[in-house]
Amino acid sequence: MKKLFGACYYPEHWKYERIEKDAEIMKFLGFNVVRIGEFAWSVVEPNPGEYDFSLLDRVVDTFSKKGIEIIIGTPTATPPAWLVKLHPEILQEDEFGHKINFGSRRHYCFNSQIYRKFAKRITEKYAERYGSSSAVIAWQIDNEYGCHNSTVCYCDDCAREFRRWLKRKYGKLESLNEAWGTVFWSQQYRSW
Repeated sequence: MKKLFGACYYPEHWKYERIEKDAEIMKFLGFNVVRIGEFAWSVVEPNPGEYDFSLLDRVVDTFSKKGIEIIIGTPTATPPAWLVKLHPEILQEDEFGHKINFGSRRHYCFNSQIYRKFAKRITEKYAERYGSSSAVIAWQIDNEYGCHNSTVCYCDDCAREFRRWLKRKYGKLESLNEAWGTVFWSQQYRSW
């Protein structure tokens, strides 16, 4: 089994002309793989439904010519500003009902059906573009799940999905109350 040696590479942070030199340096250092794309949603889809893969295409082409293989990361950890502006309801909510502001990553609610629709669409576009590329050896689905306290959200979507999960797990409230010991301090639930 071939050992992989490489790095995360974010060409969207650098001048376009630097890609060739970076590939040469990485090849000289013995790299045989780079991971790209996981934070490039706003570069690949600068506006809703408008796609520009030219930067990632150049990276895939340049690096593969040097014998460096590619791992594609889906960009779903970083929804772009235009998506938040169109659909602020995708933002996470803290326990006090405050929306988590745009400006970092992982600012969305995992249970938002709107977020999921757009995440599916961009992931499908990546797959259409690179799914049959011989230079691409693997896919990373999302990035650093749970980072930035991103698995905790208190929005209505999360409450609804949590109740749905509880119903599947316990079947009826009596089973939930028994498993949780809610009779203690009169904490029994009577409705989902």
